[in-house]
Amino acid sequence: MKKMFMPAFIMLLSLYGCAEMPAYSNVESREAGDESRYTVLETDTYAGRPQRHLLDSEPDLNIIRINDKKVGNIPFSTYYYRNDSPQRAVLTPGTYTVQLEYRLPLHFMFADLEFEGKPGQKVIARTKYVGPSRLEIWLEDAATGEVVSKRVR
Repeated sequence: MKKMFMPAFIMLLSLYGCAEMPAYSNVESREAGDESRYTVLETDTYAGRPQRHLLDSEPDLNIIRINDKKVGNIPFSTYYYRNDSPQRAVLTPGTYTVQLEYRLPLHFMFADLEFEGKPGQKVIARTKYVGPSRLEIWLEDAATGEVVSKRVR
């Protein structure tokens, strides 16, 4: 039994972080091919660093909840994915409350933002370091750069 455990354990560790967590979607899978009919929400982690690494010590911006439905911080998902939360969501147009997590290796912060999604709109979650222990997080339209969110709570 011990002879089988070690190779199986090493194989499991080698699978750690092999793929990106898939995008969250509240659209039926047979209809999701045409994103021009939906609102696409991406974080600047997804848009700005496509070749990010697990141990790069760079901050990550993750989607944790959409309309109080947990879509991120999923336990044990990192056995299969590089991250435990999606950085992209395909949503039907409408009003959404999104909880984002800004994560560094030893620190994290949550922000709740509300926005109105329109068909064909791409929204990017952005961050800006303001000072010691101060950070701004907002959602902006990717095409115009206009801020489309307001802070909740």
